[in-house]
Amino acid sequence: MVRIQKIGHIGLFCRDIKKMTEFYTDVLEMKVSDVNERGMVFLRFGADHHSFNLVPMSEEMKKKGDGPQALQHIALEVADLEELKKIKKHLQSKGVKGHAKVKHEGPGNNYVYDFVDPEGNNLQFFCGMDQIGWDGKSRPKEQWNRFEVDD
Repeated sequence: MVRIQKIGHIGLFCRDIKKMTEFYTDVLEMKVSDVNERGMVFLRFGADHHSFNLVPMSEEMKKKGDGPQALQHIALEVADLEELKKIKKHLQSKGVKGHAKVKHEGPGNNYVYDFVDPEGNNLQFFCGMDQIGWDGKSRPKEQWNRFEVDD
């Protein structure tokens, strides 16, 4: 029923977004594709629009102490929108907690379905992510289009 093609991207909550961005770009040599209105940094190391998301940690999360950064989500790529809709229905039939609808996201221009595992870890199935071409340019922000998908 569920045919995963690859782990698509990892999201990390960050206490110091500037320091983390510098590490991933300067040390690991990833490229910044976009930064959204919430300050999320979308990083790539291949043709996918993003392979890592760096997400600013809220002040409440920062107060919980030092240590490694918290995992924001793990994304798993599937073939297409129809497969994504089938997976959503399958997960819902199994009582898995998740969003009511498949969504179309802004940066990356992909379709997503977000849900949680039994311990509350955020997971996502997605499809249709933009690819970055030879020119290194991503879709302009004015072309980001967010909406929910009807079943």
